[in-house]
Amino acid sequence: MRPHPRRARTNATSPEAWGTSQRSNFVGNQRDLRWQMEWAGTQIINTRILVWEDEYDTPNRQLGSIILPPDPVSIPYAMPEPYPIDELWEVMQEASTGQGAMPAYLEISTMAAGQATPGTPQPTKALCLELSTIQADQAATS
Repeated sequence: MRPHPRRARTNATSPEAWGTSQRSNFVGNQRDLRWQMEWAGTQIINTRILVWEDEYDTPNRQLGSIILPPDPVSIPYAMPEPYPIDELWEVMQEASTGQGAMPAYLEISTMAAGQATPGTPQPTKALCLELSTIQADQAATS
C-alpha cells in the first residue's frame, strides 16, 4: 500500500485526485495546486507549472515592460538659449590673435611654448592651456 502523503486528504465517501507539484514533487490533493504566473511584456502569463500555495511566487512587475507615453509635439520655430552671451565671450576672447573667434581657454599659449630651450623638455599641452587661461584671467582683471 502506498504511504499517505502529508499534503493529501482522503475521504472514502468523496474521493479526490492526488497531484504532484512540479516544483517540489510533493504529493497532495489536485484541487489545491495552482498555476504559476509570471509577467511577460504588458500582461501576466501562465508558465504552465503547477505548484502548492506556499510555493507560489507572486509575479514580479520588474519582468514586465514599461509603456512610455509618446514625446510631446515640438513647437514651431524653436530657438535655443543664447548661452555664450552669459559666459562673457568678450573676456574669453584673445584679441592678440588674428582669429578673434576662438576663446582663450581653447588656444595653446605661445608664451609657454616659446620658453623651451634645447636642453629642457617642452611643457605639456595641458600646461600650455593652463598658462593661457591664467594670462587671459590676468588681462581681464587689469
